[in-house]
Amino acid sequence: MNIKNNKVLILFFTIALSFLSCDGDKIVYFEDLIGADAANLDFKHTIPIGANSWVANNINQNGTLISTEGIHNWTSTSDVIHTYVRTDAGNLNVGLNIKTSEEGSKFQVTVNGVSKELIITTDEYVDYGIGVFPVEAGYNTIEIKALNKSGTFVGDINSLLLGGSAVEAGVVYNPTDNFYFGRRGPSVNIGYKTPTGKDVQYFYNELTVAEGDDVLGSFFMANGHSQGYFGLQVNSSSERRILFSIWSAYSTDDPNQIPDDYKVTELGSGEGVTVQDFGNEGSGLQSFKNIGWKTGVTYKFLLKGEPADVEGSTDYTGYFYDPEVGEWELIASLRRPKTSTYLTGAHSFLENFNPSTGNLTRQGSYGNQWVYTTDGAWSEVTEANFGVDATAANGDRMDYFGDADGSNFIMKNCGFFSDYLSAGSTLTRSPGTNPNIDLEALPQVKVLGPATELDRTGWTVIDYSTQEDQGGEGATGRAADVLDGNLNTYWHSCWYGCTPVAPHHITIDMGANKLVNGVRFYQRQSTSRSVENLELQISADNVNWTSMGDFVLGKTAEFQDVDFDAPQTFRYLKFIVKSGHDGTNNAAMAEIIPFTRD
Repeated sequence: MNIKNNKVLILFFTIALSFLSCDGDKIVYFEDLIGADAANLDFKHTIPIGANSWVANNINQNGTLISTEGIHNWTSTSDVIHTYVRTDAGNLNVGLNIKTSEEGSKFQVTVNGVSKELIITTDEYVDYGIGVFPVEAGYNTIEIKALNKSGTFVGDINSLLLGGSAVEAGVVYNPTDNFYFGRRGPSVNIGYKTPTGKDVQYFYNELTVAEGDDVLGSFFMANGHSQGYFGLQVNSSSERRILFSIWSAYSTDDPNQIPDDYKVTELGSGEGVTVQDFGNEGSGLQSFKNIGWKTGVTYKFLLKGEPADVEGSTDYTGYFYDPEVGEWELIASLRRPKTSTYLTGAHSFLENFNPSTGNLTRQGSYGNQWVYTTDGAWSEVTEANFGVDATAANGDRMDYFGDADGSNFIMKNCGFFSDYLSAGSTLTRSPGTNPNIDLEALPQVKVLGPATELDRTGWTVIDYSTQEDQGGEGATGRAADVLDGNLNTYWHSCWYGCTPVAPHHITIDMGANKLVNGVRFYQRQSTSRSVENLELQISADNVNWTSMGDFVLGKTAEFQDVDFDAPQTFRYLKFIVKSGHDGTNNAAMAEIIPFTRD
């Protein structure tokens, strides 16, 4: 395709002069766009700009400005667009299919250190030739900056136009049909070569993330296997989780579709660990805890997997060692039905689960891998195969890399760096140090029996700090609704004409002293105003209270059980809400059900 005809170029030049008279800035009107050279500014490739662009200086704007249709809703000149393509070395012709306004907007386009400024004025989509830029082989960043605007919007851009010798043989870019996963970036993995002919009972690994590599949305998965994964995540600016998950043997992305005899169940979990269902990429049971892990610290992971004492099931237990704590901690023990195996498919991976940070590089150092087999011996694992996901394998993105550095394997992805390692490459690290773990001294998992909900007939709410009783929640919202047996009704902190302030509490009178092993919670079924952090207190006389501890609930409509360290006998239960998942002072809860266990 060719840029607009000479008549339009003359008009463009006239408008450029008018801008000069207004702001006095020099508008660089490039020789690339004058006369015969303009006719030669051809474009061979039309690139979907939305699938390959990010707002460089404000990741929160990515969801507003960038979509499969391109770059739209661009109103602020402070937002800078970075578009990434991989080319050969040579000259790169750059253009945009763009619409601005009758008054126009002034842009600066920079590629490989060369900047060109121009005013684009059109209230209809047209192909505008920006100019010719010399580029190097590999990924190149096309920066589009708005210097000023005359209308409400800076401009709308549908596509990037490329031509010239740098793309004569082709160009690497993310297609629109891979918009979500392509913007997340390529995932990378290393599959460990464990001893053949032996059953692996334990898998040990170490993980270190250097400063600056802890990018939002990163999942540094250390101990993966054929049925699940175990590693560190960067969930938000304030939350850094350890995550241990097991998939169900039933294939579905919706945990609500899993039959009861296929559901992964919790055998036990560590202090402060949340256990809940998960879905979307397979389904199963996950356990996690915000541990606030730090860069530059080497963390240790130990995963145990073995056939359970229940026929046809496998028990998986995750242990974690934080050097600041100084001892092995239990994360969770999870039982997977329809499976009878030891650990298989040992691997690690690095992925980004936040598309808004797919233009930022992250790297993890995975070191000193060992496995403990059923013959009672540790074996070191020093060889691994490097692998990639479909985004990389299809050639949509090529910013992925693996290496061996001393006794560590290195994985790196995202950020549009130019070096890459071919999938299937073999990596070999140097020998490390035997983990020397006393397996018998690890925290023991107490297998929980089935829960039996107590009959709540005659129970009453005798005290509460807040409830919505002014009609703001219709016929529900009262504290007493946590005892009515109806999941569609719920307690809600007051909000109609009032301002609630956490913590909130509800005190329940069970009518007599009862033996209780724990408390079952159902969040409001829409999960709006879900409770996250809570405390439970018990009393025999409603005067002297004993705290059972602080607990964390997940944002799910499924029931969640909080078990006491030992059975307790009491009459009064105080439920104290300290914070919710949405970060406001409001909270809601559908049902509170004490239970016993066999």
